[in-house]
Amino acid sequence: MAHPSRKDREFSYDVSLSFAGEDRVYVQKVAKHLEAMGVRPFYDEHERVALWGKDLYAYLDDIYRNAARYCVVFVSSSYASRLWTNHERRSAQARAFSENREYLLPARFDDTEIPGLQPTVGYVDLRVTKPHKLAEMIAEN
Repeated sequence: MAHPSRKDREFSYDVSLSFAGEDRVYVQKVAKHLEAMGVRPFYDEHERVALWGKDLYAYLDDIYRNAARYCVVFVSSSYASRLWTNHERRSAQARAFSENREYLLPARFDDTEIPGLQPTVGYVDLRVTKPHKLAEMIAEN
């Protein structure tokens, strides 16, 4: 039996946003712009009630592996060094590997290398991309 395509499959979110807390100011603006355009982002501050009391290790694995059509990874030196962002990234990479198609959409604050994210993968340079522009690009996907 054929698996439904991403367009046919129902997702809880259009995009999950994986980022380090140090980059929250930028990502929060992206999330607000996405919502204003009718795009459903998974953004942790908007999910406080849903996260309350959950086993976050298992819950976030499901979010970043199964619950969104795409995952934007906000790459930075802070992202590379955080325990939770590495968990989110591994879950998203497992999904990308199993689907063998674009699922991870990298957006870079700097040139930090991230394990498993090949340097040949196209990315958006956040040093020259405003939050509203990135939100527009995500919405186009």
